[in-house]
Amino acid sequence: MTKSIPHTDRSLTNNVAAVLAALFFVLPFASEAQERLDSPRSRPLTLHDCIAIALGESPALEASRYDVLSAAQEVRAVQGMALPQLTGTAGYELFSGSPTTKFSVVNLGESSGVALTSRNLVGLGAVETYSARLRYPLFKDGSILGLNNAPAIAEKKAKKQALAWTVNLKREDVIYRITDEFVLTVSARNRTGLVDRRVTLLEQSVAITQEELKQGQKLPIDLKVAKDQLSGAQNLAKLLRQQAVAGSLELSRSLGLPSSSELALSNILPDPPDPPPTAEQLLGAALNRHPSLQVQRAIIEEAKQNYRLERFRLYPSVSLDGSAIYIDDFSPANASIFTGAITVSVPIFDFGAQLATARSKLIKYKAEEARLFSVADDVTYEVLKAYESIYVLSHFILSLQAEISKDERDVQVIESQRQQGIAPPLTAIEKELHLIAKQDELEGVKARRLTLYAFLQKAAGGSWKWIP
Repeated sequence: MTKSIPHTDRSLTNNVAAVLAALFFVLPFASEAQERLDSPRSRPLTLHDCIAIALGESPALEASRYDVLSAAQEVRAVQGMALPQLTGTAGYELFSGSPTTKFSVVNLGESSGVALTSRNLVGLGAVETYSARLRYPLFKDGSILGLNNAPAIAEKKAKKQALAWTVNLKREDVIYRITDEFVLTVSARNRTGLVDRRVTLLEQSVAITQEELKQGQKLPIDLKVAKDQLSGAQNLAKLLRQQAVAGSLELSRSLGLPSSSELALSNILPDPPDPPPTAEQLLGAALNRHPSLQVQRAIIEEAKQNYRLERFRLYPSVSLDGSAIYIDDFSPANASIFTGAITVSVPIFDFGAQLATARSKLIKYKAEEARLFSVADDVTYEVLKAYESIYVLSHFILSLQAEISKDERDVQVIESQRQQGIAPPLTAIEKELHLIAKQDELEGVKARRLTLYAFLQKAAGGSWKWIP
């Protein structure tokens, strides 16, 4: 079976599109988050409010945006290195002393005959030098006069493009994490009423069992079982409350708000999507636009340009060098020197080091190309597992709803019988405890299914939107 994942060379248009896409997804939420932070807390925060604030406050998103800006400056730096470079220097030198030679200078100008001259002493002197140097790489590492898209420049552009698409992935990560924290926290708060009711019923059960034990209708083991159930229910209630507190603290931290164990949150959870997304929506044409695949394509382009760069380093390089020097010694004998040269650098022999480097980059490029199919397989597998888990939980929810409907009828019947004095009180309590346990389980399963839908949106890379 042959897999077909389109792969095209990245161009400047795609590069700009990736950056604009990242800014389009992030900046509106940043401004909306600021508005929500600045406005007074007139109502509890909904899931949409939390996501909007988190997208503006997330350190991960902020770091990703800075990475894109840094990569853009790297592109400009490499482009500048391929253009003419002009440097200037200025110097001021002071000196004094006399020349030192092996033989003295013979002065033949004396009328009295030959005589040795005295040493040429020099007092404090000064020289000023000014110079300007020009270096222009005419052909180097695939750059022709700095006017073409050389491999070094294209490599940096591909890196920036990969980082720009990574911003989209980070955005989906933030949405999934905030959704998970919100759902777990609100679900725990909503279920505290059920667990409190369970504790109350078990306390009544212990009290009734104690009375019946005194009357000889129950055994000590019955009282021990009732107390163990009460202790377990009390521990579960504490754990559920601590889950709500931990969720509030973590959500406050994620939103950049002061830590609070009682963060004002709406107690309404979002509805599951109806109907759920189809596989064609997630794995059809949208798969080729998945941010993970876009990142990998940019990495492939980066590896390709790295290979081209090392291959061009096997070729000669040509550069233009020029300099102008002016020397001023505060006398009429000033000097000006002008030089110009074209330098050709030819790699002759390096024991195959550069050739091996080029081959290594070529193998790396081939590896990244092969990894594209692996990334597509990973995306497809994550979507498949999300569908499977959602189906299992949805089937379980249907079963629980059917059981709860039957248990509610039984509770109503047994309560009516208890009021008539037909059913014993413990029987009614046991029926209601069974109903509460099923209701608590149903709420927990529904919360897990909501987080799976959020995971499905993350796995789809944002091509399908359940939570905006």
